[in-house]
Amino acid sequence: MAAGESKEDSDHLIPHLLRYGEIGTKSSNIRKHFEDILIDNIERTFLSRNKEVVLEKEGLGRIFAYTQDENSYLFSRIFGIVSYSPVKKLRSNIEEINDEAKKFADRIFGTFAVRARRVGQHEYTSQDIEDEVGRTILNRNPDLQVNLDEPEHEFHIEVRHDRAYIFTKIEEGPGGLPLSSQGKVAARIEDKYDFLATWLMMKRGARPYVLIQNERWGDRLRKWDPNLKKIDRKSFDRVLKSEHPKDIKGLVSGERLEDYSEKQHDVMIIRPLIGFTEKKIEKYFEIIKRLESKCKGN
Repeated sequence: MAAGESKEDSDHLIPHLLRYGEIGTKSSNIRKHFEDILIDNIERTFLSRNKEVVLEKEGLGRIFAYTQDENSYLFSRIFGIVSYSPVKKLRSNIEEINDEAKKFADRIFGTFAVRARRVGQHEYTSQDIEDEVGRTILNRNPDLQVNLDEPEHEFHIEVRHDRAYIFTKIEEGPGGLPLSSQGKVAARIEDKYDFLATWLMMKRGARPYVLIQNERWGDRLRKWDPNLKKIDRKSFDRVLKSEHPKDIKGLVSGERLEDYSEKQHDVMIIRPLIGFTEKKIEKYFEIIKRLESKCKGN
C-alpha cells in the first residue's frame, strides 16, 4: 500500500485521485496485474526522489495516492496514469457536499459547471447531486453563471458508496500502459528521434535498456524512468546478435520513412516513427514538454 509507511500515517498528506484508461479494458486478472505494476512504478518513482507517498486501490479504475501537493507533478511522468486530481474526502451526504460547494462559490467568478458521478446505492442520482449543488453555488454567489459546455470553473463530485470526493482541477498524465508491463526492448539514444521512439515504446509498457550516445537526450529520458537501465556497447552489440541475457525482444529505432535503411540484425527492429510527419513528431514533443514543465528543474 505504501512507499515506506501505512495509510494510518498519512493524515498529513493530501489525497490524489489517479485515473487510468487502457488498463481498465483488460480482463480482471490482467487488470489486477497491471494495477500492481503501476503501483510499484509509482512507489519507485517517489522513492527515487526521496518523496513520500501512500497508495490504496478503491474500485475499478481508481487508485488513491497520498502525498504532499508539491510532489504531485511526479504523477505526470508515470506511464499508465491518464489524469490525476487532488481531492477532498467527505462522507457521501449532501449537506457536507454543499458545505464544500459554498467554499468553492466564495473563491470563483465567471461561469461554472457541476459534474457528478456515482457508484453504489444512494437516495439520490448523479443528476440530483448536480441540480442541488448547482443551486447551492448560485444561492451563495448569485453573480455566477452556469455554462455546461465551456465553463471557466468546474466542481467535480465523485460519490463512491459512503464516501464523496470533491475536486476542482484535473491534471494531465501521459496515459498508456505501465512501464515494464510489456517486456523489454533495447534502444540507442543519439538524437531527438531516438528519444521520441523510445518514449513511445515506454508509453506502450516496454522497459528500455539503452545505450546512451547523447547525454542531453539520455538525461531527458531519465525524467520518465528514474531507474533507467543503461547498457554498454558490448551488451548492445550482443542485443543485435540475440545474445543478450535480459530477454530483450527488439531494437527501437528513431528512423522515419525519409531516412529508412535496411538493417541486417538478428532481432526485430521497431520503428515507431516510420509513418510520422515532422508535424506529428513536433506535436508529441509539445505534449512531452507540457508534462515535463509541471515542475521545472526535476
